[in-house]
Amino acid sequence: MHSVDKALGGFYRRLAARKGGLVALKALGRKLAGLYYRLLRYGLAYAEQGLRVYEEKYAESQRRLLAKLAAKQGFKLVSLQLEAHPTGVSV
Repeated sequence: MHSVDKALGGFYRRLAARKGGLVALKALGRKLAGLYYRLLRYGLAYAEQGLRVYEEKYAESQRRLLAKLAAKQGFKLVSLQLEAHPTGVSV
């Protein structure tokens, strides 16, 4: 089984790029140990959400953090997504 499209694989790659492989491996081991403990303790099943869901959650977390930091400095963030202009022309 490959971890290319798995959330845990995405977690490892993101952390490895920032902190290095050894730190990322230890963090991944701790995360797996926590999942294993909860499985044994509470009988909860781990459902793999996939890399796309993980990346969406991470991006939303980053947006919230950026909005919080901007508000702290007195700025307001505005989305630059393509929206229909009132004249019917896309911006």
